[in-house]
Amino acid sequence: ADAVTLTTFHGSKGREFPVVFLFGVRKGLVPMETGDRTAGEGDGSQVEEERRLLFVAMTRAREELILTSSGEESPFLAEIGPERLLREKAGREPEKMRQMSLFEFL
Repeated sequence: ADAVTLTTFHGSKGREFPVVFLFGVRKGLVPMETGDRTAGEGDGSQVEEERRLLFVAMTRAREELILTSSGEESPFLAEIGPERLLREKAGREPEKMRQMSLFEFL
């Protein structure tokens, strides 16, 4: 069916999709950093589980995989050979913010 499926990394296990978008694959989120644990510290099994789930999510793509990151990339991406990644930076300038009227039509 022509539809978009939203799922978690864990929820994608056992499924495949033509195109997979993984948003926010950046340091602090993948692996998750909390006040009591930073990436690579503390319970190593937790970090290994997050690495495994990221790679599970990545392998759900049959044709195309698109990863997005704002800020510093996830350290897990360093484990993927640079020849396998095509890196592009968004080149759009941020738009000026302005207050809109409730009755303003775009």
